[in-house]
Amino acid sequence: MSEIIILNAAARKNGNTSALVQSFTKGAKSSGNNVREFYLQTMNIRGCIGCMGCTRNADPCTQKDEMSQIYDAFKTADVVVLSSPVYFLGVAGTLKTAIDRLFAMFTKYGAESCQRDSILLMTSDDPTYEEAVTWYRNFIDNVGWNNLGEVLGSRGATQAESLGASIQ
Repeated sequence: MSEIIILNAAARKNGNTSALVQSFTKGAKSSGNNVREFYLQTMNIRGCIGCMGCTRNADPCTQKDEMSQIYDAFKTADVVVLSSPVYFLGVAGTLKTAIDRLFAMFTKYGAESCQRDSILLMTSDDPTYEEAVTWYRNFIDNVGWNNLGEVLGSRGATQAESLGASIQ
């Protein structure tokens, strides 16, 4: 059984990206995994201010906002799912903001203790995913995360469910 967190940057709670998340969650829970979703659109998460307080014993960040919920869940997570529509060739800003703030975890606890498996769930009205997927792959390569899979497109519900079910 794995602990899975989903950082869901969908703008619409009942849109295509959220439908992929629901399918993935169904599959993951069917295999006995614990899943916790963070719907970023409604969370108060400020951007990183580059103060480097995370290097000076902040816990783990000097900013006190709802990112603390993600920090707590990240500590015990085995798998991090990044879920976003494609916006202007990239991931949604709410996801990028949350990812930027994870810098504090890497700084406070070290890159080795922040190693995770990861999954990308992404939708787009335009079939161009290249830039957003490249960002995801570069990010996980640079932080040393293991890519378990990518589901691209709102028609990938069955694939998302199967990917979720495959996690042990």
